[in-house]
Amino acid sequence: MNVRLTKPMLAVVVGALLAGGTGVAPAFADTGRGSVADAAAALEDDPAGTPTPEPTPSDTTVTPEPTDTTVTPEPSGTTVTPEPTDTTVTPEPSGTTVTPEPTDTTGTPEPTGSTTPEPSPSTTPPPAPDKTAPKGAFSVNTTSLWVGQKVTFTQGAVSDDRSAGAQITRTVSWGDGTTSTLKATSQPAIAKQYTKNGKFTITLTVKDAAGNVGKATKVINVTTPGKWKLDKYNLWSGQKLKVTLSGVPAGTTRISFNWGDGYIDEIKPKNQSFTGYYYHRRNGGLMKGRITLRATFYNKYGATSAIYAGVVNVKTDSWKPVVKVKKPGSSNRLKSWKTVTGTVTDKGSGVPYVYVFVSRISGSKVYCYTPQKKWKRVYSDDEYNNCLPISVKPAKGKWSVKVNGLQKGTIYVDALAIDWSDHQSKWSSVKAKITKS
Repeated sequence: MNVRLTKPMLAVVVGALLAGGTGVAPAFADTGRGSVADAAAALEDDPAGTPTPEPTPSDTTVTPEPTDTTVTPEPSGTTVTPEPTDTTVTPEPSGTTVTPEPTDTTGTPEPTGSTTPEPSPSTTPPPAPDKTAPKGAFSVNTTSLWVGQKVTFTQGAVSDDRSAGAQITRTVSWGDGTTSTLKATSQPAIAKQYTKNGKFTITLTVKDAAGNVGKATKVINVTTPGKWKLDKYNLWSGQKLKVTLSGVPAGTTRISFNWGDGYIDEIKPKNQSFTGYYYHRRNGGLMKGRITLRATFYNKYGATSAIYAGVVNVKTDSWKPVVKVKKPGSSNRLKSWKTVTGTVTDKGSGVPYVYVFVSRISGSKVYCYTPQKKWKRVYSDDEYNNCLPISVKPAKGKWSVKVNGLQKGTIYVDALAIDWSDHQSKWSSVKAKITKS
């Protein structure tokens, strides 16, 4: 309450009450209680003995005209005080100091001239830049391979502190200039083949949404098993070639040797030597010219690629062999024909076999000597033409055939030679009439 509402104001209020309520200051109108009680309550709030400063006259103060707002009390004796207004009442210039009316203490106070500054909007500081690289992992079934074998790559866990798995890219560099892009989920294992010797670094690169890169690596060592040696590099068809294998690694389970002519031999998985020769290709045709020999090794990681074992050159043979049947000195005697002999020569690849036909005629009967070393009678030209020769392997240019059960009559011996280059000799034939034992 304003400190200027002291005892002089109390006299005014009491005088107004005694006068029947006329001229009551609006600030002390009836608020539902007795007017005297309101005034008394207001006065009790003032601090006693506090001097009231003189009001400063103001040109803007308006003194309201008295109105006939006095309400005649109801029969119950209650005086109705008119509603207070917002107009400040200035006392008449009678020398009595009038304190400006107080504001209605029962209502909401008018805002003062001071304003509370509005709080500045709250802002969340931006997150720190993502500088943490993602992490990736992978596994391989082995780090040591033979050339041509395949390493199995299996993708492991990939993680990042901010980026989701689908936002992380995954790339594998195989160390041989090739790469593969991996799926974020359901990535199957990859079988990667290395076709040459060396050390190859497999690198898994993972990159998150912020561009941070993480890497994981493993080194694969690729070698070639075995060492090969040939005893000759230029040879004729049919000429033996000796092959020596050493340095067979532990764990080798199988070795396939390809001669280069369509024939493949399975050899034992150990150090060794073996021989072979060239004649016809497996699918037909005479072998000649440059031929590459290769081998394939096997272990628990599978097969190698075809490993180079060497190159040979099969020389071209342009000569025909020459074969001869030797006629014995006493050709009319049985004992001179117990063994048929002859010679064969060849300037090129050589002759693997001489083919000898032996037949006899006794009267009107015709017989041929079979490879089973037995005489067989034939009854027609077709049967005679179907008689098979005896294959004889020559040695140092000579050949021979033993003839069992020969009887008197006329003997015929025909011989033919074919060399390793399929050159055929001319026929050589002898005939003799046996009349004596």
